[in-house]
Amino acid sequence: MMMVSAGSAGSTAGGCKRRWGRGVLATAFIVGWVSLFEIATGLALEPNDPAKPRLSASWPDATSTGPGDHKLERSGPLTVTSGGTTISGLDIHGGVTISADNVTIEMSRISANAWAVIKIDPHQTGIVVRDCTIDGLGADPDGNGNQGIMGQGTFLRNNISNVENGIVLTGNRNLIEGNFIHDLDAGGTPHYDGIQIDGGISDVVIRHNTIINSHGAASAIMIDNEFGPVSNVVIEDNLLAGGSYTIYSDGKFNDSPISGISITNNHIGPGQYGPVLFRKNRPNYLQNENDGWSLVRNLRFDSSARE
Repeated sequence: MMMVSAGSAGSTAGGCKRRWGRGVLATAFIVGWVSLFEIATGLALEPNDPAKPRLSASWPDATSTGPGDHKLERSGPLTVTSGGTTISGLDIHGGVTISADNVTIEMSRISANAWAVIKIDPHQTGIVVRDCTIDGLGADPDGNGNQGIMGQGTFLRNNISNVENGIVLTGNRNLIEGNFIHDLDAGGTPHYDGIQIDGGISDVVIRHNTIINSHGAASAIMIDNEFGPVSNVVIEDNLLAGGSYTIYSDGKFNDSPISGISITNNHIGPGQYGPVLFRKNRPNYLQNENDGWSLVRNLRFDSSARE
């Protein structure tokens, strides 16, 4: 396994300029729950990680995400092209592009107003981003929004802010657990989403995250079929708040199916129009509570508060 420090910094990869957001969806078809179904097996995606938190009523915030008080070494932007690389303990000023398999970024801070603060190239596997602070720096000078993480992989206990979209998935088999996504802020005319799935995606677990969208658009979690079918998405034991609707599962774009969506045991702070919008699909929606905003009041947003 290769360790990368500031002295081995590479160049920043260029990002595409396609916007992944969408306008406010003003009409709703709210559904209850339907019969239980089986989510596909084989979703145990996390590598051996003894620090993985157990599910509990203690929601991720600044005290349990990011690198904490670890001393970080300053670095410029990085492009990772060697498989098996681990980046650890860096304060990275500029974006990170991952163009190899089995890359881990951990215990670091990444700050950039790039199109994606961390960009994972398509088809790369074995990517892990954990215990990092990811800061999109808010308004981008060219008026474009940005993404905290864009790609596919295992994303654990990251503190993500100042972006248009916290995590945008572009590949299959993802685990998103223990993250704190909050204070979304971007330039242009953003349509904010905490986690965004725009089709052509299967096998996703979104578990025990805190996601807050204090804007009237669009969601804490967005699922749609714009780029193809979506299947087997588990959303469980999260604290989700805000947006126009807090959770979308929207099949309006084409005939590609959205199937196998399970939304259970979440605490939701309803958005401007309500907690959920489901269109042209019927997720399994059970045992969710609309008490999210009361729980948000107990969170710690200041990273200096980490114990």
